[in-house]
This record gives sequence, structure tokens and C-alpha cells, in this order.
Amino acid sequence: MRFILNICLINLFILVISCEDTWYQKIEPPMDIAEDRALKDRIDLPLLTKGVLINLMYVYSDLVSASDLISDQIEFSQSVINATFSSYDQLDGRGRIDQADDGSQFHDNISCIYNYASVGRFRKHADLLIETVSLLDDENSSAEDTAAFYTGYLAGGLSRALYATYFALTDDGEPGSPIDDGPMISTANMFSDARSKYLLALPYATESEKRVLYSLIGKTYLLEEDYIEAAIYLSQGMEAGDAPLQALYSYDYANNYYEQMGLGRTQGMVPNRFMDYVAENPLEVNRLPFVEVETLGEQRYVQTKYPEAISPVNVISWQENYLMLAEVSLRGASVAVSPVVAVNTVRTEHGLGALESVNLDVVYVERDKELWCTGNRASDQTRWNRWHNTTNVGTEVEETIYGEWRYLSISLYEKNNNPNI
Repeated sequence: MRFILNICLINLFILVISCEDTWYQKIEPPMDIAEDRALKDRIDLPLLTKGVLINLMYVYSDLVSASDLISDQIEFSQSVINATFSSYDQLDGRGRIDQADDGSQFHDNISCIYNYASVGRFRKHADLLIETVSLLDDENSSAEDTAAFYTGYLAGGLSRALYATYFALTDDGEPGSPIDDGPMISTANMFSDARSKYLLALPYATESEKRVLYSLIGKTYLLEEDYIEAAIYLSQGMEAGDAPLQALYSYDYANNYYEQMGLGRTQGMVPNRFMDYVAENPLEVNRLPFVEVETLGEQRYVQTKYPEAISPVNVISWQENYLMLAEVSLRGASVAVSPVVAVNTVRTEHGLGALESVNLDVVYVERDKELWCTGNRASDQTRWNRWHNTTNVGTEVEETIYGEWRYLSISLYEKNNNPNI
């Protein structure tokens, strides 16, 4: 009996060995998955275009809310019920999970790792969309081709602007990022690449879309503190009443401001100065809505600017364009609208009274309020040289910031696997 069993086992082993070069090759490919470059026909363009916009959804609110947490616009406090994420604790600068207690392990922060990968995926799919539509014959071009070119170039520019705005290699270094295992691309070169993409989108854009592109181009110059060039493009940018460019969300993939820093889960707190803004002028609640949350100590609040999981987030708006116009004018550039008119046009949207005069300090505060929870605060603090030294300011748990991070770190995975950085 044992002899027969051994013979059977030997025959089975021989059968497996003889199949080793062919058995796995004969499996049919998955029905619900396609390689990126397998989708190369005109009929695939709507799907590919939508895929790029879905990647914008995946990256935007997660990334900009993380940046707001690094800045002084959102605070993390474990005195609040449900505030447990150690990665958020570290982003807020308290450094308690950092072995060196100085931010040196920031590149291993899950928010940095995830957001860096998401921006890379967004950039990749945008570039692949352009690659695909560019290979199609021009004779049969359609509205789908136009939409693909516009979306691909817009997203290609935006993804590069996100790299330049939100990531850095070290805590004391300049922002920027590599692409495709290449060397570091400085923020100046990355913004230049972003502008090239935006300009390539112009021939495929409607008139309102062109104004969006000009605002985005102007913003890159503003962040580089080139106010003369910024003014040229912002003057052609979004006008009062223009619809914002937004990242859209769903119940299947929620806006992170709602999901983790609002009514969904109370991990990101509203700093006390926003209570002061409303106390000074109760009408400010029209653009600074917040509610009380359950705490283990003194009362804290979360934002309700995004009251639902599906609430969209503005990528760029006419209000931001007007505030940028006010700023560049005050910094010496020539634009058609005066700073006081630009700022008051924005304030009127919320039923707020007109200001009699506007200076850079006023613009700084107006940006803090109007662009609340849109990912602009960290760059504003850096540009105005007004970085904060403590978190949970004015509360019983106010603490010193650890480390010098003003950007999200390029991920540890990228550092370990890219030989050029």
C-alpha cells in the first residue's frame, strides 16, 4: 500500500514539474481590470477622463487637510473624544510618536506616505490620458478628445503644482519632488512644468475654463513671490460669479475635512482665533461655521464648512483670485481692481460690511477666513514669515511644536527606492 502511495506521489510531482512553464500562463486576464495602456481607443476616452477626475477626488481633501494640520489652521488634541490618529498628532507638530521627538521620522508618517503616493498616481493618470489621446487620428476627433486634452493637461499641471506646494525632502529644505525615480525637481522648476501644462490646456478650454487656468497660473507665480508675472495672469483669471474648480466627493469616498476633521470624526479642531473672529463680528459665521464637540476638558469645536461626506472642496475660486489680485497690487504690481474693492467684493458674498482700507495685514486675515480649510494656510504663513511655535494655542493643552516641517515629507518609500535622491 505504501509502495502504491509513493508511486502516486512521484507521478503527481512529475506532473507538476512538467507543467511549471505553462500552467500559469493560460489563465484568462481579469474581466474587471485593464492595464492603463490597454485603454487606447477613442471609445475609452470618457472612462480615462473620468478616472483622472476620480484621482483628483482621492488626493485633494486628504492632502490639503494634512497641510492645514501642519499649519495653524487645524489643531489636533487628544483631549477631544475620537481624536486618536498618531499620524495627525505628529503632523500637528507635537512629535509624540517621533523617536527623536523632533520630526526626523516625518517621512514615515502614514499621511505623508499616502498623500505622496496619491499625487504620483494623479500625475501618472493625467500624463497617460494625454499620451493616449495624442496617439489618436485627428480626422475623427470629437468632443471626447477635447475634454481629454483639457482634463489631462489641467490635471498634469495641478499635480505638479501640488508637488511644488506641499512636499519637501527634508524639514529644512526647499519644497519640490522627483518624478518617476528621477532627481529632485525644485519648486521653481516644478511650478514652471505646471504652467507649461496649464498653457497647453488653453486651446481646449471654454472661456470660463480659460479663466480657471489663468488663475491657476497666476497662483504659481504668487507662491514664487513673482508678483509682476502673477498680476498678468490673475488679471485674466476668474471673475465674480464664476463657478469654482472643485474636487468632488461621494458617500463611497468622503471629503476628509468632513470624515476626519468635522462631523464625521472629530480629530481636527478649529483654533481659538476663529471663535474670536466670530465674537468680533457675528456675521463671520456665514463663512466660518463650526459646532461644539465632546471633550475631556475645555470646550473645543470642529468646522461645518463641509457638512456632508459629499461636500466638494474648492481647488480655485473667483474669491481666491480676487484676494490674490489685492495682494499683488499691495506688493507693487499693476492690476485693474483696487485692493479695497477686491477684498470688499469677496466680503459682500457673505453679507459682511465693507472695509474702508486694506493693507497686507488685512489681506492675510481675509485669506485666513475666506480660504479656511482649503490648503492655503501653510504657504501663507511661510510667505508672510508668520509660522507658529505652538499648537492648540490659548488652550489648556497648548504645546511647543517639534521639528521644522512646513511641508509634508516625501515618503520613506520614495527615499529608499529612488537612487537619485
